[in-house]
Amino acid sequence: MLYWLVLIPIVIAIINIMYFDRDSRRIILAVQLGMGVYATDLFRRVANGGTLIDHLGGYDRAIAITLYGDRIAIVLVWLTTLLFFGLLLYAYNKTYFTSEFGFLYLSLQSLIIGLFLSTDLFNIYVLIEVSTVIIALLIMLRKDKQAIYDGMIFLFVSVIGSGFWLLGTGFLYKTFGTLDIYALEDAMARVNDPRTMIIPFAFILTTISLKIALFPLSSWLPIAYGTPSAPSVIPAILSGVYETTGLYLFIRLTMMFRPAIDLSPLFLVIGFATSILGFVFAVAQEDLRVLLAYSTISQVGLIVVGLALGTEESYWGSIFHMFAHSLFKTVLFLAVGTINSHYQSRMMRDIKGGLKELPVTGWAIIFGLLGITGAPLFNGSISKYMISYGSDSPYVQVLLNVINFGTILYSIKFASILSGPTTLSEAKQKAGLKKDWAQWVTFAFGILTLLTGLLGNQVIEILYGYSFDISLTSYLEKAGIYVLLAVAAWAIYKGWIKEAHVVSRIRGIELTFNAMITALVGFFIALAAYMAVII
Repeated sequence: MLYWLVLIPIVIAIINIMYFDRDSRRIILAVQLGMGVYATDLFRRVANGGTLIDHLGGYDRAIAITLYGDRIAIVLVWLTTLLFFGLLLYAYNKTYFTSEFGFLYLSLQSLIIGLFLSTDLFNIYVLIEVSTVIIALLIMLRKDKQAIYDGMIFLFVSVIGSGFWLLGTGFLYKTFGTLDIYALEDAMARVNDPRTMIIPFAFILTTISLKIALFPLSSWLPIAYGTPSAPSVIPAILSGVYETTGLYLFIRLTMMFRPAIDLSPLFLVIGFATSILGFVFAVAQEDLRVLLAYSTISQVGLIVVGLALGTEESYWGSIFHMFAHSLFKTVLFLAVGTINSHYQSRMMRDIKGGLKELPVTGWAIIFGLLGITGAPLFNGSISKYMISYGSDSPYVQVLLNVINFGTILYSIKFASILSGPTTLSEAKQKAGLKKDWAQWVTFAFGILTLLTGLLGNQVIEILYGYSFDISLTSYLEKAGIYVLLAVAAWAIYKGWIKEAHVVSRIRGIELTFNAMITALVGFFIALAAYMAVII
């Protein structure tokens, strides 16, 4: 039954490219709606009856292609159908929605769902490789010079990174004779010498760390997300859905190796470094989409921190932050698309008076920024509270507040486009997009960031079956800290960041392709060396 979630989008994609042109949009929309209903029904089954497992072909699990739908995976599949449906509505009347776009769009959905459900390391490798090609084609959709360059950088870096996964998979198959994640997890508990797992673990974790853009493997992400001509739904898919596949695989694979090797302390450090450097570079940006790209890096680091803390509360806080991040980052990327269409620019210096010009999009931005900063009552506040609750270390608490301070700082910078006198001429104002109904899709996702915060406890229990009681006193204390951080961030932005020349110098730092590959190899060597020392 799970395989229909993978098959249906790809079958419709093939039919779409072979027999239809733009008129197929209604069929695609109907299929997306049906996928959402089916995913909801499967979620109900998992919530009531436990994990769903499909052994395709009726073979034994050791040799069959197995699809595994536990509570976390099925929630992510459901979220994928929701976001793809919403993004389709946003793109419905756009000129780029051709049969080619529909084919790539549906194919990517099929591959992403496959990544959430597959348990075979080689099948996951194939899904990663094919999805990499699809994303590169989506980045290059409009075929201009910059888009082709950005798409090729993403493609080459990702393919080279995936080679590490393949080598690690080969080591594991030679050792255990199986590639099933859950069978390998059982086998890891019987490994006599954990040092034999250093090389395969280092290979596979290098690929995953590249995919989720952990420091120092994050340089590809702003290039892929920031392509000037790429439609706004592309970075929304990448940040809202595709990045989540990498985080999900990170969870599954670190759990798989944990009986033999536990690298939580290392990834706690890497997570903090990634999150802090991410917000530093985000603050330095003038391009709204690139700012959001670095913001994604920072939020990924925070999620990894929550996972590495190793407590039940922080773990589920990170899981819920993945969900929350998909919502508020979708809001912000789609809002940037609307702003770009209206102002013909993504540069902050060209955009003022956004709330007056585009009130629906403006309020969606406000909701999205309140979500990402963890403002009280929004979904980010619940997930960040849970991550913070998972540690009583004062050092961890200080660093978490530093991260939230940085998040508020770049959010204030982003929000500056909403105020001030409009930068548009009267003629352009009259020709604007105030009645563009796609804005309401963005606003709807913004409302979801609020509702999933207001009903945070209930949402977490419904989605994951995990009950977490928030102390009112503690939550109010966190709200007070949030207000203090917001005031400090506002003062620093107005008094220094807005005019600081050091910010522009940071903005110009980026790695070349050769440097990215050197960082990839260096990360693998450092990871293997660290494990050799601690084991």
